[in-house]
Amino acid sequence: MPTSRSIDSWQQVDSRADFATYLRFLAVDCERACDVQDSEAPTAQHWTHPSVHGFLWGWVRLLGNRTDGTDLLYEEAPDRPGWRGLAHQLDTVRTTQPVLNWVLADSDTKHEEVDTAGDLRMYAATLATDFARDQREMRASTERGEWAGDGGSWAHNTLHDWLAAWAAWVGTDSPRHTRLDPVTWRTIALQLSVARIYE
Repeated sequence: MPTSRSIDSWQQVDSRADFATYLRFLAVDCERACDVQDSEAPTAQHWTHPSVHGFLWGWVRLLGNRTDGTDLLYEEAPDRPGWRGLAHQLDTVRTTQPVLNWVLADSDTKHEEVDTAGDLRMYAATLATDFARDQREMRASTERGEWAGDGGSWAHNTLHDWLAAWAAWVGTDSPRHTRLDPVTWRTIALQLSVARIYE
């Protein structure tokens, strides 16, 4: 579902194709922010913590502040955030300071159990915990001199690669993808679940 439209703001998102384009913008922008940090130049102001772990914990914090969805998702009902509402969440998350929530860290929520913003919050915490575990296991294998293969259970270990994989999957046309409309908390969880393994 390619689009020639250039999208660099959540306000421009009206459809799944727009959202995929916006995710690609975020992936490139995040990579630039990481390059700035790696070069020891001043930290980019628009990414508080450009890592998968930090991004997910920032999302957990954001959803905890607005569990009914009314503040961020002003244009849609709480159970139907819409593509623009989801883009607005991601835009806000990139500047939200992540805070580890030990209560939610072991929630072990499955994507098919997500029905509300609160459920998505628990699922994002589950993913953040899983990502950290996966990274620890990969480092431990490497330190033991073991071949880690193509990686752990996460296909990507950088936020920009994860966002790019999410964009690639959500921008694809197939019967399964048509079921992503209308956007619900559950379909957002499905997108996150697939982005974790999509290459």
